[in-house]
Amino acid sequence: MIPQTWVELTNEEDVKKMNRILDLLDEDDDVQAVYHNWDE
Repeated sequence: MIPQTWVELTNEEDVKKMNRILDLLDEDDDVQAVYHNWDE
């Protein structure tokens, strides 16, 4: 999956929240893959 548009997070709080969500999804055994259009 390659996104056609990218989103840049500039707010530090938003970056922390996004990282937390990705970590929680990664820990869940039912989640097979996670895709996002976040430009780090």
